[in-house]
Amino acid sequence: MARIDASVPISPTPNRNAAINSGAPRAARDRDAAAQRLVAIVEDDVEFRNMLRELLEEEGYRVLALANGAEALETLRSGVAPNVILLDVSMPVMDGFDFLRHRNDDPRLAAVPVVLVTNAKPHERPTVGVSDVVRKPIDIDEILFAIKRYCA
Repeated sequence: MARIDASVPISPTPNRNAAINSGAPRAARDRDAAAQRLVAIVEDDVEFRNMLRELLEEEGYRVLALANGAEALETLRSGVAPNVILLDVSMPVMDGFDFLRHRNDDPRLAAVPVVLVTNAKPHERPTVGVSDVVRKPIDIDEILFAIKRYCA
């Protein structure tokens, strides 16, 4: 299993690139469908946020990278509508808990699925308004599967 850690650069697996670049009809359909989908990454660690952004862009997704919950709320309230939000829990300015409280109070935002991307233990994680959890360090296939589930 491929894992991503903030200290390790992303290197897609050769098989994934081969499938995408081989001209296989299914891979092409998946990539075209991904290009129509917007993923918001809310993560304060710049390196990790950029690695996730690069991975998702390489997979064909459009990506909105945001540094904290306050920035995410401001952007989302301006009318940007992602298909899924990848959310860290521990962040400065506004953490994942506060972001979820505000998001859950807004019916339009509450409709957007949230995948927690965190190393927090289960009892340290928010649960209300969370659709899925991916633990850090992340498994590339696991996070892509979670994103695809909400971007289908």
